[in-house]
Amino acid sequence: MKIKSRRAQNEIVGFVIIVVIVIIIGLFFLVYYLRQDPVKIESKNVDNFLKASLSYTTECKVYIEPLNMQRLIKRCYDGGYCKDTGSCEILNETFSELLEQAWRIEDEQTVNYYHLNIYYREGDGEDVINEPILGIGKGNCTGSESGAEEFFKHGQGNIFVTLNICYI
Repeated sequence: MKIKSRRAQNEIVGFVIIVVIVIIIGLFFLVYYLRQDPVKIESKNVDNFLKASLSYTTECKVYIEPLNMQRLIKRCYDGGYCKDTGSCEILNETFSELLEQAWRIEDEQTVNYYHLNIYYREGDGEDVINEPILGIGKGNCTGSESGAEEFFKHGQGNIFVTLNICYI
């Protein structure tokens, strides 16, 4: 009878050790998961709009070649001109028109807010340089917000284009 009792005790101790090990591994994964950065919710409609608008051909011409929005953003950041007009002025006008056509803010529409932000970022950690290029916004966010972000290389850093939209 004592042998069966000892065998049962050994099995229970082994089972408890396995449970403790599984709990420790589970806690490790939980802590790892909770320390990750939150995932930014993206909208495919907004993402598609940003990709299409960066390829949009603008009225800005360098010599005889018209620039797309991506090249116009770079030119604006560098302080360039389009004939006699500042490239940032053309960038503002063109993006404002595109946003107004794509995301009309009216009483019967489902979109009641949009905000476009274009900025240059260089470096990481404590040595980050953030320089604003353009910001356009309209309306008040009273619903659920979604958005998207695109970026492209310029010089030593990247230019980021973010667009947030609020739906009723």
